[in-house]
Amino acid sequence: MLLRLISWPYFRRHLLRSGLTVAGIALGVAVFTGMHTANQSVLYGLRQTVDRVAGSAQLQVWAGETGFAEEVLERVQAVAEVRAAAPVIEAVVSTQLGGQGSLLILGVDMTGDSSLRQYDLEGDEEIVEDPLLFLAQPDSLIVSREFAARNGLGINSRLALSTMEGPRSFAIRGLLGSGPLASVYGGNLAIMDIYAAQKMFGRGRRFDRIDVAVREEAPVEQARAALEAALGPGFQIQPPSGRAEHLDAVLSVYTRTVNISSVFAMFIGMFLIYNSFAIAVTQRRAEIGILRALGAGQGQIRRLFLAESAAGGLAGSALGVVAGILLARAIVDYISALLGGFYGISERAHQVALDPYLIAGSLAGGVATSMFAAWLPARQAARIDPVQAIQKGRYQVLSAGENRRRRVAAVLAAGLSVLCLPLGNLSAVIFYGGYLLSVLAALLLTPTLALWLARALRPALRWLRPVEGALAADSLIQAPRRTSATVAALMLAIAMVIALAGAARAAYRPLLDWLTMALNPDLFVTTSQTLADGTFRFPASMREQIEGIQGVEQVQSVRSARIILGGSPVMLVAAEIDRVAKRVKPRVVAGDPDQIYRLATEGRGVIVSENLAQLRGLRLGQVLDIPTPGGSLRLPIAGITRDFSGQQGTILVDRSLYRRWWQDDTVNVYRVYLRKGASAGQVRQSILERFGAERRLFVLSNLEIRQYVLRVTDQWFGLTYVQIAVAVLVAVMGIVNTLTVSITDRRRELGVLQAVGGLRRQVRHTIWMEAVSIGSIGTLLGLGLGAVSLYYTLEMTRRYFTGMIFDFEYPGAVALALGPVMLAAAWVSSLWPAESAVRMSLVEALEYE
Repeated sequence: MLLRLISWPYFRRHLLRSGLTVAGIALGVAVFTGMHTANQSVLYGLRQTVDRVAGSAQLQVWAGETGFAEEVLERVQAVAEVRAAAPVIEAVVSTQLGGQGSLLILGVDMTGDSSLRQYDLEGDEEIVEDPLLFLAQPDSLIVSREFAARNGLGINSRLALSTMEGPRSFAIRGLLGSGPLASVYGGNLAIMDIYAAQKMFGRGRRFDRIDVAVREEAPVEQARAALEAALGPGFQIQPPSGRAEHLDAVLSVYTRTVNISSVFAMFIGMFLIYNSFAIAVTQRRAEIGILRALGAGQGQIRRLFLAESAAGGLAGSALGVVAGILLARAIVDYISALLGGFYGISERAHQVALDPYLIAGSLAGGVATSMFAAWLPARQAARIDPVQAIQKGRYQVLSAGENRRRRVAAVLAAGLSVLCLPLGNLSAVIFYGGYLLSVLAALLLTPTLALWLARALRPALRWLRPVEGALAADSLIQAPRRTSATVAALMLAIAMVIALAGAARAAYRPLLDWLTMALNPDLFVTTSQTLADGTFRFPASMREQIEGIQGVEQVQSVRSARIILGGSPVMLVAAEIDRVAKRVKPRVVAGDPDQIYRLATEGRGVIVSENLAQLRGLRLGQVLDIPTPGGSLRLPIAGITRDFSGQQGTILVDRSLYRRWWQDDTVNVYRVYLRKGASAGQVRQSILERFGAERRLFVLSNLEIRQYVLRVTDQWFGLTYVQIAVAVLVAVMGIVNTLTVSITDRRRELGVLQAVGGLRRQVRHTIWMEAVSIGSIGTLLGLGLGAVSLYYTLEMTRRYFTGMIFDFEYPGAVALALGPVMLAAAWVSSLWPAESAVRMSLVEALEYE
């Protein structure tokens, strides 16, 4: 009843302010929902692709991204529990069709694959119904009916694809009817004979994985154990969902980064909600006093405001969920491109995957956040003295002084956070708890620090405008708690900006040094325009052919792929270390620089990256057990170097070891060094002329590679900056609410000022200066908290995310740029409240009982 009779009329009278409250909730929920929905949509597409391609397979045999030799298929088929085993090759290729993007090629053995995957085919019956005839036509291709319809293709149409042997034309021999398999990759799916796929994509005599169906009488776990015993530790035998979990592990750093920043943005929005309900309490003092005089208890008043916050939270959360879904649709392609460039994982999220649990969680989180933020204003409303509340002219309420207990609690929280720093090595919970305690300490100290800074600003404001400046400063000094929520929101938003900008700056310098030292060839011959894509591979014989081109001094063969080490993915790099040692001088963290390359070249040790050593607790000389298709490779760590090849760690081995243990001679990249005086442009053209007609290859300059790495890094941070922008917007919106509270609190003061001759422009200047002061205080505190947040961000990166060690370097340029930007935003935020102040009724403002 109170909601209908009291709350609803108030909301209708203050639609703009009520809209700001709902907008604050909606913005936080939208960022949280949008980022997670876009992220889950891409991951859902990956899992869906894995599941649908797997068909009825119960287990899959794979060895990371390296693949394995054909003879493994015989060993799998020899296991008694195996009913059917079908080899598979997957490749993502360009269709050269405008607007169609890439095509997922599934290379299968048509003579035995039909027992695992259902092919609802239509087309040339003589071909598609007889696998042998299909195999006899090496250019045969089966595409989905949806893909054919989109591109005006039919049976016997020709389709050009980019292969390792250059562009090749394929004949469409059949169409996949509607079904789970045909919908994979948004319908951009094609079936090819596996042996043709080996040739076209440079696989050699190797498979990517084997799909396994278990005999009906044999338990799946029993078959899994039998396969593990037959194949050894270098193979992963898991259900299809296990490969999806592997993809999740590869993307874990990205996922955790999104989670933290989106929750932080939602947390900042809580302070806007607090301000909104502080306004309601301030403006409805008389109304609350009448209710109390009529017999309403404190509990009823408190529940009334909490119910209002729940209703507003539900409305804002609902809008936020809708806005988040729209945001997800807008950025899902961006995320797909980011993951493709950063991890080499190609997936087209054709639709936004709506997770009911995420939507329910967003709604519940928005309502809970709203009610939590409204708790203090609700308690304050319940404690209002009804006698003072119903008196006219009692709007001018000054702060009763700062709470000493709050300052003591802040000091204790800060002390505990410092204590957690050395103990954080024992547990991640302790470390994150220390970070939360440092933020809590800053929040508890915000009213006191805001008061001190307001007093420090008063002389400067008074010097600028003797009357207006003094009034603006006195308003902040008299009621520091009134502005503390907005100051806190600004402080957190700016601290977030500083932390991420500082992390980006800290990463760029060592990244540039690594690019200069490690990626120093003049040219790179690659199978794709992105170094992360492992779809295509070169034959090893190309090295001598490239070295024979005029102007080339040396060529280094490199093979890189993710493998599973200790249950997590790491990057394995196989290179000709004797050649690399003469050209590359990376930063050695542990080990004798003159010995580590010699030991690795001789096959008596491996070199690991600094971040892998940090994440796994590895040390020099420790024996590393690396699972390979040929068994367990046990070698000591000969050296630890700074290497950014893998986000979760890198292992460098000599190519001779790789060929022996992985039975793989293929190459991802050829690193080309030119003779002195040779023209990079001429050599590049010579390589393209020599191989362009027979090979798929790209020749990239050193500058292009550096630009690619830095561009992908910028994309990584750019996605997070979107969340920061929303957080700053939420914080700036709080200034509007704070000034509204200030005007309501000082209604009589402003009325008296105009009554004794104060000009409207003076009132405006007072409000403007108060807003700019709030922005200045919030910015100053945010710059200070940003240093603490930057430290914790770098530590989180080192300990739990990537293991990479970056030096602390405060982003001074960003801090200097934030000052005028935030002051300008604060001034813009004050325009509407200032106009409402000069247009208030003098009669009502001066009314006094």
